[in-house]
Amino acid sequence: MPENEGAVGPAFPAMDFRPIADKIVSTCLGVRPGQVVQIGGGVHNFAFVAALAAAVRRAGGFAELSVTSDELQVETLTTVPLEYLQMVPRHRLRWLEDVDAIIVTDAVADPRRAAAVPEERVRTAQVAAEAVQRHIMERGIRWLYVPFPTPAVRAGLPITFQNLWDMFWRAVDVDYRQLQQEGAALAAALEGAGELRLVSDNGTDLRLELGDRPVLVDDGVMSDADLAQGDTAINLPAGEVFVAPVETSVNGRLVVDFAFRSGQVMRGLQLTVERGRVSLEGSPPGGCAFREILLTGHGDADIIGELGIGLNPGVDRFCGYGPTDEKRRGTVHLGLGENRYFGGANAADLHWDLFVERPTLLVDGRVLIEGGQMRL
Repeated sequence: MPENEGAVGPAFPAMDFRPIADKIVSTCLGVRPGQVVQIGGGVHNFAFVAALAAAVRRAGGFAELSVTSDELQVETLTTVPLEYLQMVPRHRLRWLEDVDAIIVTDAVADPRRAAAVPEERVRTAQVAAEAVQRHIMERGIRWLYVPFPTPAVRAGLPITFQNLWDMFWRAVDVDYRQLQQEGAALAAALEGAGELRLVSDNGTDLRLELGDRPVLVDDGVMSDADLAQGDTAINLPAGEVFVAPVETSVNGRLVVDFAFRSGQVMRGLQLTVERGRVSLEGSPPGGCAFREILLTGHGDADIIGELGIGLNPGVDRFCGYGPTDEKRRGTVHLGLGENRYFGGANAADLHWDLFVERPTLLVDGRVLIEGGQMRL
């Protein structure tokens, strides 16, 4: 039996999910008495799903569960006729009329198990799923996604499963009111700014402008203001302020402390940035992989499209796990590629974060971050 596997699936460290579930339901999603909350997950994380359902009831709401498994997913994708796979579940669209909020966690423990399913069958099944998702968005149903780390998800990352597990749940179980306050203060400092300068001891020295691009705050709380603006989705862990800079305004030098792609860690990459476009200096370790990733990308894959600042105190290291890396407190990431969905102009099939670990960030000469320490 593989490590971390039990008789019926992955064996996870013992944990009391109740306090985290209460925080997700009441603080993050704001469930009120009488509201109906759909909760989706898998048999491997049913203890977490059940904790969320109990938290909904304690908040006065009603929980409806939708649970699947790795085995059922593969069985469905491989044996159900294509004409049935693509059928839209009309009954579910009608049922969603009574749903006020949705909480989703990972439905399967090992996504690799479905890798052998023919792409045609996967695409066909996605047709029905996308129809449901469109209905959810059109109705403005509040939606929260929180991953669930598993040994299979950790495979290939430069971190042990125990360390990933502990860090992930620390990052979820944070003080969301503090994140709200810090996120609002940081966004206020960035909005309307003239010039930003990003420097670090390792040689980074970038200048950029934000223009009138929107500064977005991921604080993990669905406020009335968010709902009024049509922002009905939350992804946990939270803790990030991000913006699409004016692409052609980004100039200087970027030294990458950490990047991860296709199972490979890249450190110390030195990039020249001219009018937003990056080019790699020399032939460092990982340089060939870096160039290959950009060469195979389509569109504006080599143009900086995001400036992101991490605020979450529960994340203490980079490990290649997307849900936590970009939230690490006191770090800055520059995202290459696609940024149109948050106010930019880059069109690409790639969005890839490059991290600066202990940055200093100045906004019109005012220090907001100094050597990785927030100065709000």
